[in-house]
Amino acid sequence: MNPHSKNQVLNQHLSRLEIEFILIDYGLCPDWSRAEHTRRRDCMYLILEGQGKITIDGEEFYPKKNDMVLLPKGARVSLYSENETCYNKYWCDFLARLDGQPLFNVIDFPHLVHLDDISHVKALFDRLDELHLKTDIASALMIKAAITELLSVFLNSNTEKMSNKFDVNEFVNSVAAFIQKNLNRKLSVNEIAKTTKYNEKYFIELFKNHFGMTPARYVKTMRLEQAKRELLYTDNSVSNISNRLGYSTVQKFSRDFKDYTGFTPTDFKRKFR
Repeated sequence: MNPHSKNQVLNQHLSRLEIEFILIDYGLCPDWSRAEHTRRRDCMYLILEGQGKITIDGEEFYPKKNDMVLLPKGARVSLYSENETCYNKYWCDFLARLDGQPLFNVIDFPHLVHLDDISHVKALFDRLDELHLKTDIASALMIKAAITELLSVFLNSNTEKMSNKFDVNEFVNSVAAFIQKNLNRKLSVNEIAKTTKYNEKYFIELFKNHFGMTPARYVKTMRLEQAKRELLYTDNSVSNISNRLGYSTVQKFSRDFKDYTGFTPTDFKRKFR
């Protein structure tokens, strides 16, 4: 898959990310030790000093200074230390969703990363602390941006895993190439699945995990993205574009295009070309 196509997949996938901020705090944590419980919201820690143990879905972690810890909503978590106030840390509670699903059910994030330099991350937590009591739109946008940037810290240390999750593998490359090559005709899920070694049911689940949408939605999206490019950069007529992208009627194409962009094909070409 070329870099432009890979970028499209990622952007389309992550454009539907929703972040809901809940709270930000820092300092010594009282009543640290807790028996196993189910997390009711997502949480990030930045450890400034101290020692203890966190068990997340049966896996044990021993966070230390300059570690970031992620506790996803729904995870089974227990906390233990010989001292009740074992950690001096920042923590932020939030909810992250992608297509209505918990973000961490869709994308694999590590639970713990170590940072050689925490100055930038600490500044992001300080920014959240400064902004969270403000009520203006700009502050709300900056809060979401700061949380998103903090989440990216976990993936910067996990680039290979993230790449494999989306598209740097034979499955995604071959499927995306097949779809791109056949945008001009009707494509069934069964036909696309036959280009892989998987049965249709498993193929659909695998496709959704990699692309963040169903095969049918992806094919439709790619057709409409191609239509946008042709309207902007060629002299092809709306009728010609509709036919070349496999639409049965111009009316169906125009309706889908307006649902996708908010403009009719003609209005889109007139406004943005």
